[in-house]
Amino acid sequence: MRTAGPSVLLAFLIGGLITSQVIGALNTVALDHPVEGAFKVYADMYTGRFLGYMQGWTYYLTSILTISSEAVASAIFVRVWLPSVPVWVFSSSFAALILLINCFGVKNFGMVESFMSVVKIAALIGFIVVVALMIFGVHPHTVGSVGFTTSSGGHGFFPHGVGGLFQSMLIVIFAYAGIGVFATAAIELKHPRKLDVGGMATSLGLTVLYILAIGSLLLVLPWSQASTQISPFVQALQHAHMRTLADILNGVILIAAFSVMAGAVFSSCQILASLGHSGEAPRFSTRTSKRREIPYGALVFTAIGLAIFIGLSYILPSTVYNFLVSASSFFTFFNWFIMLTTFLVWRRKNRNKHISWLAFGHPVSTYLTMAAIVFLAFYALTDRVDRLGFYVCVGMAIVITACYFFTRKFKTSPAATNALTDKE
Repeated sequence: MRTAGPSVLLAFLIGGLITSQVIGALNTVALDHPVEGAFKVYADMYTGRFLGYMQGWTYYLTSILTISSEAVASAIFVRVWLPSVPVWVFSSSFAALILLINCFGVKNFGMVESFMSVVKIAALIGFIVVVALMIFGVHPHTVGSVGFTTSSGGHGFFPHGVGGLFQSMLIVIFAYAGIGVFATAAIELKHPRKLDVGGMATSLGLTVLYILAIGSLLLVLPWSQASTQISPFVQALQHAHMRTLADILNGVILIAAFSVMAGAVFSSCQILASLGHSGEAPRFSTRTSKRREIPYGALVFTAIGLAIFIGLSYILPSTVYNFLVSASSFFTFFNWFIMLTTFLVWRRKNRNKHISWLAFGHPVSTYLTMAAIVFLAFYALTDRVDRLGFYVCVGMAIVITACYFFTRKFKTSPAATNALTDKE
């Protein structure tokens, strides 16, 4: 918010449009091929084994980066109450706790994740309602304390120019990053066409909710005063002299962060197990507990990855969160670009089949979205911390590529082969 100022609202709108195009592309192919492995298999089928391999591994690494960044964010939230405890202590503890939650098995995970998701949405809605009440002067200490004039600080809608808007897009994309769930859900649906309805509702709902929440935040907290040491929503309530409510919201946001981590651990273990079954990851990653269906092999690898990245919070304490977010967002850009490419190849081979409403304006809108992704990724390199995240992504991509050529068994993955056989 300090980078874009009030124009962060436009950034979330742009992020919502990009996300809708990616969901539309993903849903279109998923409805035609409702198979396990989802977008990784689609990349195998339509863009080749190498990009499919890269898609699977970069998605897995994106999930690990997401979990790590949320663990660090959770630690920052708790330091509002316990400021003397180092970030790495809380972040490692939270990561261990979320791994334990996944150890209870798939059946229990669904219930826990659903509860956390409801809490996450309720937190944003609750904040919007509180600000609305503040506007009408329900709380005596907040009368006259809201308004965009104070928030903008007199610097206008673009306080740092259009460049500030573009620079904020990595954080915005991070907020929209968990859309791969739609493709993986296609195989579970009794009525697959509902995937489109769910995608549209989620895309529109998230965009509207984000814009309303950030807009409410800007009404209370001057953008120039936003801190990276506390949730801006909590900071806004403290700024409005509502400290008890700020503490409550801080706890709710902590639960919301757990929701993101729980979903990311679950999806990362699923994609790693899929890679293992196709011979593209160590066989140990496919090991599953028969009693509770716990993917303990994938959980072990995920725990090792978390230990590495959270360890960076001890080495780079001042910039670790932004570093993890930027690295995750660069991988997200890569994954989305491959998803859109896969859709374009699919479209050339299936011109008369159903295409998701969210891919409106295709193929022109698809090409424009891909161009926007490339532009935003390169523009982010103007920031030093984002460059560090980019270099880490490049290093990881080189390692993944080397592993592909040295360990890949040159055969089509079973999931892709079965999908093509079913089509014929």
